[in-house]
Amino acid sequence: MFGLQVEGARWEPAAGQLEESRPKKPFSVVPVVSCRAAPLAPEGKVDNSLYQCPVYKTEGRGATYVFTAQLKTKAPPQRWILAGVALLLDVEGVSDAYAPGKEVPLQ
Repeated sequence: MFGLQVEGARWEPAAGQLEESRPKKPFSVVPVVSCRAAPLAPEGKVDNSLYQCPVYKTEGRGATYVFTAQLKTKAPPQRWILAGVALLLDVEGVSDAYAPGKEVPLQ
């Protein structure tokens, strides 16, 4: 099984967090995740170990916004904001070619 794809960074399964993307690899497959609602931190309190990542239906982004995911990171969240990092539900050809433990071939 596969999960979401992250664009602009990569998901490091061993560390369970966002990392810099590899050269010429714009997408990285994120393992299946359990999504649940949780209360927000009190206003004014920011957790710098989490990136508030937008999730979109397609690469086109725009009006395809679904929700905001909280992803662990050691880098400041602003780094991922400037890089335009987002999770995508459907990236044509990427999920179809995914096999656990193998790199995803991109054309």
